[in-house]
Amino acid sequence: MNQILFVTGYFGAPIRETAKALAGERGWDYFDLDRAIEERDGRSIVRICMAAGEHGYRNQEYEIVEELAAKDGAQPLVVACGDGVLYDDETRQLIQRHGLVIAGSDMDPDELWARAREEDATWHAFMMFGDEKEKEEAFRGYYLRQKTLFSLIEEGEEK
Repeated sequence: MNQILFVTGYFGAPIRETAKALAGERGWDYFDLDRAIEERDGRSIVRICMAAGEHGYRNQEYEIVEELAAKDGAQPLVVACGDGVLYDDETRQLIQRHGLVIAGSDMDPDELWARAREEDATWHAFMMFGDEKEKEEAFRGYYLRQKTLFSLIEEGEEK
């Protein structure tokens, strides 16, 4: 099996920064999954989600993760993934056959929220509408869903 380390994490976590640092430390290649999807599709993640829905975007994520996982003997790779990549069962199963790092596990929700508010290229609809209080409430609900899933994965209970 080829060496791949997938990096995902909480919305607002430094996912790309973490992946780039790990790639540098290990001397491995760096790969940005969202940028690869945009290059292949020709549209931004936001536009893909608007036109094809989140399901269409997740299908494209799966296809590229599957291609990366199938490259036998390839150069070791650190892959930066979006914060929702583990929500698709099939993609999650592929990723779990390799290494996985969840960025932001050591950050509190207030710190993640502060960073999430600064992101200008989010596809999360709850960040595009409503006032700051509504956005923060939606963020905190999303954080709790991510925390539940990530905790199960980190504890090895998710199958």
